[in-house]
Amino acid sequence: MSLCLVVPLLALAAVDGAVPDAGVRPTPDAGVRWDGGFDPAVPASWTLSARLGKESAARKALVKDLTAKSGGAGETALTAEEAEALFDDPRAQLIYGDKTVSIVAPSMVSRHRQEHLDLMKLFLKPERVDAGKAFAKEHAERLEATEKKTGVDRNVIIGILMWESKLGTITGDYRAFNTFTSQAFFIDDASAVALANADEKKKASPAAQAKRVESIRNRARGNLLALLRQGKTRGIDVLEVKGSWAGALGFPQFMPASLRWADDGNGDGQIDLFNMDDSIASIGKYLQAHGFKDDRTKAVWGYNHEDAYVQGVLAFADALRGGAPDAGR
Repeated sequence: MSLCLVVPLLALAAVDGAVPDAGVRPTPDAGVRWDGGFDPAVPASWTLSARLGKESAARKALVKDLTAKSGGAGETALTAEEAEALFDDPRAQLIYGDKTVSIVAPSMVSRHRQEHLDLMKLFLKPERVDAGKAFAKEHAERLEATEKKTGVDRNVIIGILMWESKLGTITGDYRAFNTFTSQAFFIDDASAVALANADEKKKASPAAQAKRVESIRNRARGNLLALLRQGKTRGIDVLEVKGSWAGALGFPQFMPASLRWADDGNGDGQIDLFNMDDSIASIGKYLQAHGFKDDRTKAVWGYNHEDAYVQGVLAFADALRGGAPDAGR
């Protein structure tokens, strides 16, 4: 069984209006200083080689981890030559500087929470619920099979697909490799740029910001390792895989570290997270593994650690059933 991520991704573009900072260096008249070299204070100058040069300690440590025999489920160790070739590929140089600054800025915590709250206001609109019901009819066979196999309520699966990708219509256009390298190796620079803004600096204590920086770095590095090692297993060109600004992939927006729960829903021997049958089966498998049978609220929280997300997904599931929204069980 193989996991396919690349071909469908190349055919899709983000449709939510978000345009990534594509790493293009500004022209002299763009109002940003650019002298052709790396400057920690100028995100547009950031390239991967500034942190992962051939003889850098960070690169050696990453290659060591990528070539280690042990790894997560579905992961295969790279050879040193394969790892070095990835980092030497020109496509690897892209760093999402401005986006990384935005992510690590203290205000991102409240902004992200507000985005979830704003989405909740839209989530139960009649047109969205109607779209969910139409989806349920269109994919009834796979939803029923997954529900029987995993014990996961089909309406919760639909709720997650609606929230994560608007039923597969919004998936992101950021290169996952570059997303993770940006956050794993430039998060300190990004934090320094963000905190140069006095308003941002007031929003978090130094200790809180340092803890958040370390969390983002560790999460990104772990997902980078999973992406590259999963890519080796599946024969994927990992430098072409696209996803959200956070690195989430496909219709169910799985992080690479979660690919161990991906499942083959249509029985074709491949797992394609841009195939709806496989996406439905994968969400079911994930929620089953995270204890849906005993506590649906806890299982959905395991999918996304945001209270508004959990409430929205479960309220949507209840609306699909025609009952009053109930965020817990």
